[in-house]
Amino acid sequence: MLKKLLSITVLALSLGASVIAQDTPRDVKDLVGARAAGGETSLKSRGYVFIKTTKSDDRSYSNWWKASSKTCLTVATFNGRYDSIVSGPAEDCKTETGNSGNTTGDGAPDDVADLVGARAAGGETDLKSRGYRFIKTSKSDDRSYSNWWKASSKTCLTVATFNGRFDTIVSGPAEDCKASSGGGASSGSSAQIDLSDLVGARAAGADTEMQSRGFRNTRSAKSGSASLTYWFNADNRQCAMITVRNGKVSSVSKSTDRSCK
Repeated sequence: MLKKLLSITVLALSLGASVIAQDTPRDVKDLVGARAAGGETSLKSRGYVFIKTTKSDDRSYSNWWKASSKTCLTVATFNGRYDSIVSGPAEDCKTETGNSGNTTGDGAPDDVADLVGARAAGGETDLKSRGYRFIKTSKSDDRSYSNWWKASSKTCLTVATFNGRFDTIVSGPAEDCKASSGGGASSGSSAQIDLSDLVGARAAGADTEMQSRGFRNTRSAKSGSASLTYWFNADNRQCAMITVRNGKVSSVSKSTDRSCK
């Protein structure tokens, strides 16, 4: 009988410890039941960094990491609201590439770690303001992957975007920041910059984007209802023609050096 009671007591204590480990941290208890959009803003303001999201049945589960307290959260979202928030092992805050949310190295560098979870449009603006230059974008299933190069620190980022937000940001070898033509991003002489992502963008925004990528407008022309602008990048001798119809970029094509003079 005594053995049975001891077994029950040990089991109860074990279960109790498990519940405590999976409890909701005090600093985020008030967010249970909050709308997801507002909850994300609150988590960031409290020092948490978004790591990743997974889906299961009718819920989505997102992981958030707080480096100062080494806290990894799992947030369950149901019908647009935070259904539950529990803390768990740091392992849960590893990205799909195997990098933990609290590491640097191959993970998100310190100067961009806060952009994980940010809306892509705002994140791109922030990357540029921090000295990163867009190189190229590729797509795979439901995510797009863009590479960004920072010459001053020789840092190449791969940014995964999912549902309009930066899902993960990892640093990798400089080779990853080679443009489609195979030229090295760090060489500054032969890399041909991929401009295909500008198709569909508003003309004003495309002009700003071209300048941020090292191009200057050399001349403009009209062709029927279309407006043509020629852009030249002195670093890699790349000449591009942008066709604008109804205020939006309808095509971006390669042109000869002579066209950009």
